[in-house]
Amino acid sequence: MNRQHFRPISCTARLVLVVALAAAASGCAAEASAPPLATPAQAAPGASSGEQTDGHSAAGEAVLYAVQSGPLGVVVTDGDGRLLYRSEADSTAPPTSRCTDGCSASWQPFAVGSGQQPVLLGVDPAVVGSLIRSDGTTQVTLAGWPLYRDPADQGGLTDSGRHGEDDQWFVVTPTGDRAAAPS
Repeated sequence: MNRQHFRPISCTARLVLVVALAAAASGCAAEASAPPLATPAQAAPGASSGEQTDGHSAAGEAVLYAVQSGPLGVVVTDGDGRLLYRSEADSTAPPTSRCTDGCSASWQPFAVGSGQQPVLLGVDPAVVGSLIRSDGTTQVTLAGWPLYRDPADQGGLTDSGRHGEDDQWFVVTPTGDRAAAPS
């Protein structure tokens, strides 16, 4: 298996993230009594800005966003707001995906093009890597865990998705850990 690390986000992306976080913090006092909503840590580009519906940008870049989800806390989504998962059947040393054939139809590997890097917002580039799957595609990893999507997920973060399914599939946090169980 081949593992590579991705470069840190650009200075421009860092500046945008800092400005967005500062703006969000300034509105916190007014929203203190409001119930938590599923909102991105930084607003994700919408369909009007050329965002595709496969979790990648219009330029074909994979996107990993750290977002606040009401049911699960801070989790990682793709560019369309769909939850990303890890499987307890996989391993991290070395990063290995055991989800093949029928499994990969139910749990879509989160892939990037060869030599491409995901756009990261709120995710530490030091924990993002990749592995080469048996079919030759490059799957993104987080803290060594291969990442997957539920193809039926429409985005929106309104529930906990398939978190905990079969006691094997868990929504992932920006550090690669399992998300907290919904309360």
